Amino acid sequence: MLPRRWMEAYINFLLRRRWIVLGLAVVLTAFFVYQLGHTKIQMNFLDFYPPGHPYMQLVKKHARMFGSANVLVMAVEVEQGDIFNIETLNKIDRLTIALLETPGVNGWQVLSISHPKMRNIEISSAGIQALPLFFPGPPKTQAQAARIKKAVYTNDGILGVHVSYDTQMALITAAFWESGLDFGRMKEHLFRLQAEETDARHTIYMTGFPALFCWIFQYQPWIVGITLLTIASIMALLWFYFRTIHGVWIPLFSGGLSTVWALGFAGALGFSIDLLMIVVFLLITARALSHSVQSMERYHEEYARLGDKDAAILQSYLGLFSPALVSIASDGLAILSLAVARIPLIQKMAFLSSFWIFTIAISVVTLHPILLSFLPPPRHDPRAGRRLSDRIYTGINHRLVWVSRGRARYATATCFGLALLVGIYFAMQIKIGDVSFGKALFYLDHPYNVAYDRIIARDFAGISQLVVIAEGAEPGTFRRVDALRALERFQRHMERSNALAGGSVSGADIIRQIYQRFEEGIPKWAILPKKSVDVGNMFAYFLMSAGAPALERFVDKDLQNATVTIFFRDYQHDTVMEALNRAKEYIASNPIEDVEFRLAGGLFGILAAINEEVEWSYRVNLTLVLATVFVLSLLTYRSLTGALIVMIPSIVAQPLTEAIMYWSRIDMNVNSLPVAAIGIGIGIDYGYYVLSRITEECANFDDMDQAIERALMTTGRAILFTGTTLTASVIFWLFFPMKFQAEMAFLLALVLFLHIVGALVFIPSMVSLLKPRFAVLRAAAAQDGADGPTPVT
Repeated sequence: MLPRRWMEAYINFLLRRRWIVLGLAVVLTAFFVYQLGHTKIQMNFLDFYPPGHPYMQLVKKHARMFGSANVLVMAVEVEQGDIFNIETLNKIDRLTIALLETPGVNGWQVLSISHPKMRNIEISSAGIQALPLFFPGPPKTQAQAARIKKAVYTNDGILGVHVSYDTQMALITAAFWESGLDFGRMKEHLFRLQAEETDARHTIYMTGFPALFCWIFQYQPWIVGITLLTIASIMALLWFYFRTIHGVWIPLFSGGLSTVWALGFAGALGFSIDLLMIVVFLLITARALSHSVQSMERYHEEYARLGDKDAAILQSYLGLFSPALVSIASDGLAILSLAVARIPLIQKMAFLSSFWIFTIAISVVTLHPILLSFLPPPRHDPRAGRRLSDRIYTGINHRLVWVSRGRARYATATCFGLALLVGIYFAMQIKIGDVSFGKALFYLDHPYNVAYDRIIARDFAGISQLVVIAEGAEPGTFRRVDALRALERFQRHMERSNALAGGSVSGADIIRQIYQRFEEGIPKWAILPKKSVDVGNMFAYFLMSAGAPALERFVDKDLQNATVTIFFRDYQHDTVMEALNRAKEYIASNPIEDVEFRLAGGLFGILAAINEEVEWSYRVNLTLVLATVFVLSLLTYRSLTGALIVMIPSIVAQPLTEAIMYWSRIDMNVNSLPVAAIGIGIGIDYGYYVLSRITEECANFDDMDQAIERALMTTGRAILFTGTTLTASVIFWLFFPMKFQAEMAFLLALVLFLHIVGALVFIPSMVSLLKPRFAVLRAAAAQDGADGPTPVT
């Protein structure tokens, strides 16, 4: 703990120079209010990618070959018959054009059977023709529709990829740029397009990351409504507890000021606000309210005891200064440790959230004494102690006092030990990225998941891609037939080694298809040429007919590097890792001269990179959080016993949280990692407040149990209330229509509950059981250092 004279000098300085301090606070607030104009609610795909991961480095190196993994998949399904009719084919054409006109789309990566890049290759004695499937335009007669159907069946790479094998569904894919997207405009455009083209005979489905984020932005009105409802409930609880205007508006002022400063800080640094993290930001704001309630409760207690406003301000903040600062430092540094994650989204959130926490040292610890010095003292309440709220909190705390004594102490220690063992066992079972993003964010019956499942149910090769680069030693490597055969062997191995692999495509397939066309489409001539010059000529022909962007999906312009794309029917963690492991095993056991297979791009490569970073970051972050809390606790109490007592609730809460995630099938991913990590350190202040108050009361009582009782009936009462308040800050999110927000609200409420139980049940029991000498010695030192505080008037 800080020396008493330091704390007393600081509080006296604040009171003597209150106008100067207020002026500085107003100037800083004005600066952050101005910066609020630069704060944006936006989601940037690049923020999800770990830029230093080898897979992401490979994607960056061969960006033109990989293209964007931020792909929207739109499906047109007919209720009866097949898609090869005038109405449906024209609908596909209209949707393709509309997607090309969508802001943020990468026009080179829009593809459907109506797009001009989709070619029908015909070779005869009259020459070679490579015309668009829809040439000269969308069909106007059923004969033209029949011609398109024939082209779909006779050109490889269309059926099963762009048209389902049962021909009742066609896909339109559109890749979007990874940054600068306006999801507000995009969702209006895409949802309107979907509604306009859906009719009695056709259903339009949308899936993929652009659709995912459009749905997230669709819930902005819900976010505003639940936020307002949360604020109203907190105001009601504050009034229920304090029954004074000051008891309501001062905590709200603290939370509001910290929020303005934090959001302004985000604007100043160019950080955008992620809608998925709103529930976390509300919780952090509620932390400011929690510290504020502790200070207001202690001030009311000291004023009732001393009867002098200035003495009550000084005495109350002398008692709160150390636990408040150490808990703010613990919370802030614990969240800041998330910055070790090499994912920009998590790093930005770590900087913003830690700054948000640190502002509480100003909004509460610094400004509260000043605000109270301007206000009249709390008036005497003749019903104090007899109100319903008083009876509820007093009754609960009497039960807590009983638990901290006698044999109940041993039962408490045993229960916490068993809880720790159970939590560790089940925490080891949790998987990273175990479910798809759609099912992690939305309920199973959400339109996004319905669309995804419907497309998967159709007989497609797969809409999730693993892209592997084969790097040649020199230009022209993939003009060689042996290099193409090596490419093809790897391709076939990947198809056969995974049951969820629906197909694959590479440059070898293109060469086989063109060779077959030269032999009038006879299937037996779908072979690779024997001469490298013929391979080069065929790639040149494909370049002239389909264009450079189409060629670069398979080989680069120098024919030095080539891609193999494998299609999968889902992108769950096990599917991704199994595919990558099979690829690694094949590459290790089948070395090829002058060709090196490099992993990995496409959706699989990006997800694998993200999941690996999340797993590494979570374990490192957990270690840093616990180490930070331990060091601060050790410095505060200067006792190993004290540090362990105050930390054990967090040590137990962490594996129990992971166990609850496992039981509830809550996925650990790039979005839930920050929430789980924040929950570990966010409730440590309860323990600091309780243990510090017990230590303080040891100076007033000879019996340790009496000191514990006094601490629980005062500070414990405030903790019980702030726990209720913080729960109210997240409880309404349980009813949010997004599964992710509801699950994170449940997780945070659970973590807060575990910390409250640890602070009010475990810590008093352990202090009573162990009777640590540090508490008595610290209290005696504080008493010796107190020469009677001199309040500033």
